[in-house]
Amino acid sequence: MKATNTLSSISYLIIGSGRVARHLGHYFHLLNISHQTWDRAQDPHLLRTKIANATHVLLAISDDSLAAFYRQNLAGHEKTVVHFSGALNFDDMIAAHPLMTFGPELYELDFYKQIHFTMTGASLSEALPGLPNPSSLLPAEQKALYHAFCVIGGNFSTLLIAKMLSGFADMKIPSEAARVYIEKVVENTFANPEKALTGPLIRKDAKTVQKNLTALGNDPAADIYKAFLKNYWPEYKESEGL
Repeated sequence: MKATNTLSSISYLIIGSGRVARHLGHYFHLLNISHQTWDRAQDPHLLRTKIANATHVLLAISDDSLAAFYRQNLAGHEKTVVHFSGALNFDDMIAAHPLMTFGPELYELDFYKQIHFTMTGASLSEALPGLPNPSSLLPAEQKALYHAFCVIGGNFSTLLIAKMLSGFADMKIPSEAARVYIEKVVENTFANPEKALTGPLIRKDAKTVQKNLTALGNDPAADIYKAFLKNYWPEYKESEGL
């Protein structure tokens, strides 16, 4: 793994065809950063040539493929190799995890510049010269916990909101009403995370909690509700709400 700091001498190669690869390539295009791409749909013989011409190889591929791809194609090469996994760490690669969700639609330049990169193994300027993004360094031993928090805050909240939207749709309640509500919840949480919680849990309103659980019935969401009760209000007993 070799770091090169002068932008004029950098030659990027982005490996992959998924969302991270697409967004990263689009971001480089908006920044006027020259780069090549390769994925499995291209001629496999081109890969060796493109790697030879690159100084920085960016592995925007699945976590399960990282180690094998490195061993087969990059081990022993004097390249700066960067992967984007939030949970995994490898001694011969730099980890640059973008703290962002990447949808099917591409983003605007100003938005890309705001994305925070959590780095392990080197700084952002060493791993991805030319990117103006904010970043922080994370020890390798903390990556699994860091990624767990990412999943809890990002993926789990997506599932919860999607469940609410589905239920509201059945009741003919418009999604825009939910959007106004959720956006204010998020705004209040970032403004004051210790005091943003509202509703029956913060009020210790056992009767309302029991009505909620009864209404959910056998819906798997009832188990999620109970899990939050156990975490936030472990003293709650169902008998208190009867």
